Amino acid sequence: MTTHSQTESTNDIQSKRITKTDLNQLAQTQYGDKAYCEHIRSGQRGWYLYIGHEPLFLGINITEAFHSLQTQNFLSTPDSSTTLKVTTTPSETASTEFVTTSSTQPKNPERLEAKVTSLATTSSVERSSLSPEQMLAILIEKFPQTFFKDPQKIRPIQKYVHKKIRKTLNYEYTKEEVSAALAIYTQADAYCKQLILGGQRVDLEGNPCGEVSPKHIEDAKARIMGEKPMRPAKKKKHQTAPLLQVGPPPIEELVTGKMELSVKIDTVPIDSKTVKNGWQEFTIEASGQIIKVTVRPKTWNKLQKAGSEYPAWIAHLKGKMGERIKGGFELDQPSVQIFEKLPKGTKIEPEAVNDDNS
Repeated sequence: MTTHSQTESTNDIQSKRITKTDLNQLAQTQYGDKAYCEHIRSGQRGWYLYIGHEPLFLGINITEAFHSLQTQNFLSTPDSSTTLKVTTTPSETASTEFVTTSSTQPKNPERLEAKVTSLATTSSVERSSLSPEQMLAILIEKFPQTFFKDPQKIRPIQKYVHKKIRKTLNYEYTKEEVSAALAIYTQADAYCKQLILGGQRVDLEGNPCGEVSPKHIEDAKARIMGEKPMRPAKKKKHQTAPLLQVGPPPIEELVTGKMELSVKIDTVPIDSKTVKNGWQEFTIEASGQIIKVTVRPKTWNKLQKAGSEYPAWIAHLKGKMGERIKGGFELDQPSVQIFEKLPKGTKIEPEAVNDDNS
């Protein structure tokens, strides 16, 4: 039996927007702390009450679900039995009504729950998705001061009106259905012509709610002239499943290749030092890596000669990646090519000095 305080509480909730929290609080008041409500988007779409293992259908939208919970308590009263009556309207929207009859003999709650679940599952009618034209007809019917069939009566509508439509209609229709209907209404020539005239936009009650901006007027002109296409309805993006990470094939199946690194310098290194047999060792910083290079005396002399004789030059050092050092690696068995950089348009071929340490 619903108490006076419970009635006041549910009346307070109905005076504002009903939320999932409100549903769960009412469900737990009626059926215990383990009861909760969920909205299912696949199969028979709508709100369901979970008490045991099987869900109980409450209604398509949150208002209908709240009403079902508020008016009946068919599991917590052992002296009543409950049946589920489902009726449909011409628009194929199912409405649910619980009918309670008194009984002198207590009923088994678990058996009664299974019975009600079976009735709710087999008797509920799933609403099929509406076409844009069907949804637009509903908007014209529900909001006669905002949406019109007569092109002469069309007026620019409030911006972001799709949010207010769904809220006013208790979220009975999906965002995609409302957006598709608004697309065919606002992207028609008659609507664009009204935008060009400017003036006030209208809300869902037909009241003025702000001027049409000059930007939207110019946009409508471009669409009427065919300079810009009419925008289609936004389609819901479907997330694709992430690709599975597949490891590399066995090493014996891989193609054999050769890796060679190339480093370019245009200045003689100043940190060189002589190592065994007169070879010169110096370091280079390239792309954040420290590279240690060791070249024979002949190559080092040619680098010094290029620095003193050529106004501009560049040396290509190529080799394999050697041992790792702090911050980088060694360039193993480098070969060096030195080129003089000439001004653009000079036809004289630059002289290349090749050095191969192999």
